[in-house]
Amino acid sequence: MMATNATKRILLLFVVETVVLLLSSADGVPAYWKRKPSDLEATIGTDVIFNCEADGIPTPKVTWSQSGINVKMLSQEKGENVLKFRNITKGHEGYYLCEANNGVGENLRKVVQLIVKVPARFEEKFSVETVRRGETASLKCEAIGDLPLEVTWAKDKRNLEIKELDRYERFETTVEKGLTSELMIRSTDRNDGALYTCFAKNDYGLDEKNIKLVIVEVPARPLDVRVQEVWSRSATISWSVPYSGNSPITKFIVQYWQEKENGQRLLEQTIPSSQTSVLLKSLHPGSPYAVTVVAENEVGQGMPSQTIQFVTGEEAPVSPPTDVQVKPKGSSSLLVTWKPPPKELWNGELRGYYIDYKVNSSPTSYLFKTVESSSNDSYEYILSPLMKATRYSVVVKAYNGAGTGPPSEEITVKTLEGDLPLPPPVELVSNSDSAISLKWGKSPSHNIPVTGYTLHYKKKNSGEWNYVHVVASDNNMYTIKDLESGATYQLYLTAVNQFGRGNPSDYLSITTNPKGIGIGLPFYLNLAIVVPVTASVVAFVVVLVVIVIFVKKTKARKALERDLTSLQSGKVVTYAPGSQRYIDMEKARRVSNPEPGTPAAASIASYASIPSRDLELRVDDPRQELKSFLPPQMRDRPLPHPKPSSLKKRGDSHLYDRAD
Repeated sequence: MMATNATKRILLLFVVETVVLLLSSADGVPAYWKRKPSDLEATIGTDVIFNCEADGIPTPKVTWSQSGINVKMLSQEKGENVLKFRNITKGHEGYYLCEANNGVGENLRKVVQLIVKVPARFEEKFSVETVRRGETASLKCEAIGDLPLEVTWAKDKRNLEIKELDRYERFETTVEKGLTSELMIRSTDRNDGALYTCFAKNDYGLDEKNIKLVIVEVPARPLDVRVQEVWSRSATISWSVPYSGNSPITKFIVQYWQEKENGQRLLEQTIPSSQTSVLLKSLHPGSPYAVTVVAENEVGQGMPSQTIQFVTGEEAPVSPPTDVQVKPKGSSSLLVTWKPPPKELWNGELRGYYIDYKVNSSPTSYLFKTVESSSNDSYEYILSPLMKATRYSVVVKAYNGAGTGPPSEEITVKTLEGDLPLPPPVELVSNSDSAISLKWGKSPSHNIPVTGYTLHYKKKNSGEWNYVHVVASDNNMYTIKDLESGATYQLYLTAVNQFGRGNPSDYLSITTNPKGIGIGLPFYLNLAIVVPVTASVVAFVVVLVVIVIFVKKTKARKALERDLTSLQSGKVVTYAPGSQRYIDMEKARRVSNPEPGTPAAASIASYASIPSRDLELRVDDPRQELKSFLPPQMRDRPLPHPKPSSLKKRGDSHLYDRAD
């Protein structure tokens, strides 16, 4: 079949050429098609060739032009009536005209169409998107290709399913070149950082684009912060590099401060990101410090590391004690008072104080006393025994674990020529809602008369002390008036003689009565005192009476038990001395069926010697007479039936035994 068609074509060409030759002998042969061009479809980026061949006499001229509004001639290869396009684009698509003309007859014209097919593809294959943590990320894929286009998304090469009410949302928009797909991620977190891929697909091809999403955030806390070495005025701190937050760490900030009770001053030192240690300088000796490290990148500063504490090494105090005072307290003692140096000058924890003293202008070295440090705001110490009426030089120095500080300014004080009075004994006389009455005895004064007294008082937890001078007399009493009702007052008394004021008495703490109660009454008539004391006495008496009753009952019970035991064991119980007659009874055997409620001790009859007291013991029921000898609480109890005696009865039915 194919051979037949080929033969027909050859014959047709032969006929045409023959006709052309015959006609050529005349005016010429019009142009005719040897290869007529046809429509083409090609994929973008490939090469396209249109063939357009014509013949005639004379040989026709073949030209190409693009149809449309802007018709222009297109180049053709030399010697060939073909039109070639290399690496075609969408712009090559359209209609083209092939025209052949040899001047004989009509021109040959043929319009062909070039269709450019565009498969799905992405011009950009990879991109990086950076978003701060917590913000919204927008990932875009612009797919080029003929519609319909389908775009899908994947996260780390796994298909990404987008659900309703999810942080992930997708939007698609049709554009001139294809389709734009946008993936939005709201409130991004560190886990959202991944490789996202969008796949585009149409009837002509498939392509993909990768987008690296980087979630940047502030750096994490620096790790493993340590104090490597500590000196008195410097310390070395080190740490480890933390997670950078997907943004290079630009620097570290070391924050440190001295821990004080009255506030803190924050100090900072900036360290390059390549360094993970620092030497902190200009620290205060013997002081507690706290330090933390912060990392910073382009996003901002991260959270500070865990705070660590350290204490710098101690140095000797650089300041003497303050407000040092020395006063004579008698002929052989001096009272030294002082306050600690300013705390910022301790250079550590104070362990105590040295009190150096010596006779003034003496070439000998100082003697010293040691006073341990405490939490007090002031200190006092009595130097004794000293020489009478002698001048002494006194200095005070503070010391810590590193050494002793400078001494205070030397103070010279002379001991007294006599002794100060001793503290007087003070007691409460009465109190009311607005007054407190006190009395005190005479103060022992070493044969030196007391010239007066000073009463000091103040409301508890209030400010300064109030004082009243009282002239010494035989009746040492004083009433403090105009006090606040229901308030607690603290009081003490000092005695004064010609040499000065003595030590204070014991402190008293007294509460005034509520308003209107106990006005002017002595303390022993005050209801606030009388009622509790009376209640205590009554309770004591009740307890004492109960104890006495219990003891008496216990003794009576023991005596009764002793008597019963004697009856059971057959012992003779002597109730009266002299020529007493007794009744002898046989030892009874246990009753086989005692009466209900009969005690076991009463179920045994024993031999006993019981004073007869001129009573007749009847043979028919001897138990009734035996009950007369029992205690009243046991007379109602049934007695056991005695076994018949083996002794012979006498005529009067009584058994007697002589007392002799």
